[in-house]
Amino acid sequence: MALFETIAPIFLIILVGCVIKHGRLFKDEFFTEANRFVYFVSLPVLIFIGIAKSGLRAFSLPLILSVLLPTVALAFLGCGFGWLMGLRRGRFGTFVQATYHGNVSYIGLAVVFYMLGEDALRQGSIIVGFLVLTTNLLSSIILSLVASAPGQHALRPLSSIVKNPVIISSVAGICAAYAGLPIPGIIMKGMAVLANIALPLALVTIGSSLTLASAKNSWQLGLLASLIKLLVLPSLGILVLNALKLPLRDASMCILLLATPVATLTYIMAEQMGGDGNLASNSVTLSTVLSLFTYMGWAAVLDIA
Repeated sequence: MALFETIAPIFLIILVGCVIKHGRLFKDEFFTEANRFVYFVSLPVLIFIGIAKSGLRAFSLPLILSVLLPTVALAFLGCGFGWLMGLRRGRFGTFVQATYHGNVSYIGLAVVFYMLGEDALRQGSIIVGFLVLTTNLLSSIILSLVASAPGQHALRPLSSIVKNPVIISSVAGICAAYAGLPIPGIIMKGMAVLANIALPLALVTIGSSLTLASAKNSWQLGLLASLIKLLVLPSLGILVLNALKLPLRDASMCILLLATPVATLTYIMAEQMGGDGNLASNSVTLSTVLSLFTYMGWAAVLDIA
C-alpha cells in the first residue's frame, strides 16, 4: 500500500492533465504553450541547478554506462525484432525507437524525485543529459536511414540535438560545477522556485497528450513495443549493473529511468521523418498507462519503500 501511495499520485497528476484536456477546460493552445514553457524554461533550470548544486560528486561514469549500454543494446535488438516481423521503412523505424526511447525528462525525473528524493534527482539530472543525447541521436540515425521522406536532409534532425534544452542545461550545469562558479543565493532561490514548476506541469502536459482515439490501429505492435520498453530494457539494465558490480539498491535510480514509458518525442520524430505516427501514438499511450503497474513491480524488485 505504501508503494502504491508513492507512485499513484504521479499518475494521478497525469490523469488530471488528461481530464482537463478532454474536458475542454482550457484551449489546446494552453497545453502547447505550457509544454513549451516546461521544455525550454522550467525543466532546463531544474536540471541546471540540480547539477550545479551537487557539483561533480554526482558524476559517476559507471552509473551513466549502466543506462547507456542497455539502451544501445536494445536499439540493436529492436532492429532484429523489426526485421523478424517483416516491418518496413517508417513502421520499422518507429517500432525500433519506441523500444528504447523513454520519457526520462518528464516522467523519469518525476518518478526519481518523488520516490528517491532530491539527491537522486541531482544525480539523475546528469544521467538524463547523457541519455537524452544518446536516444535522440540513435532515433535520428535510424529514422534517417529507413524512414525519412524523400529529399529530407539526414543531418537536419541531428543538428537539432545540439539545440536540445535538456542537453544544453546539462552541459552548462557540469561546466558550472567544474569551474566552481558561485551563484548568488537570491538567484539560486529564484531559479529553485522556477524549477519547482517543472515536474508537476510536465506531468499535466503528458496527460493532455494521451489519446485512445488511434488505439484501434496497430495496437498490438504498440503493445509489444511498450512491453519491451517497460520490461526488457530495465532487465538489461540490471544485467549491466551486475556486470559492473554495482549494488542494485544504490543504482535503483538507473532502473527507474530505464523503466520510463515511451517518450512523446517519438511521435513528433515519426511525423517529421516519415515514420508511423499512429504506431508512435499508440506506444506512448499504452506504455504510459501500463507504466503505473510496471513501476510498482520494479520498485518492489528494487526494494524501494
